[in-house]
Amino acid sequence: MIHILLVEDDKNISNTISYYLQSKGFTIYTAKTVKEGIEKIKNNDYDLMLLDINLPDGTGYDLYQEIKTIQEIPTIFLTALDEEKDIVKGFDLGADDYITKPFHAGELLSRIKNVLRHNVKKEKEETIKIKQVEINYTTRKSIKRETRSRTNSIRIQNFSNVI
Repeated sequence: MIHILLVEDDKNISNTISYYLQSKGFTIYTAKTVKEGIEKIKNNDYDLMLLDINLPDGTGYDLYQEIKTIQEIPTIFLTALDEEKDIVKGFDLGADDYITKPFHAGELLSRIKNVLRHNVKKEKEETIKIKQVEINYTTRKSIKRETRSRTNSIRIQNFSNVI
């Protein structure tokens, strides 16, 4: 099950998005303020965050920067701010996507699936396994698992010079 945090202060928009995404099999958690969003992030893990920019106690930009210090969560900004400077700011901060209101539900669903697909793909590409050898590109180490009559030994090698 995919867990999505929706930070949106407009109750009608929040309810509509929540209902639609739940009908598509997602689990949705909501927050209405920056403070509430930070608390939810500190206490839970999410697969994706949908984030409005104009919130009652601050901006989605500020919330996004704060959240990045806690954990990395793929993020899509959902906002009425459609000027180029706002869109560029969202992407410059590191957002995975930016959707301006109003938008169609099907488009939102497609963008969510796309961001999740890219995020999962990156995670899968960090480690590759070939028979008894496991290579982790993030830590730049390889592990060869050898089985010798009821005992397992693991040999770890650093391959930092390998591209």
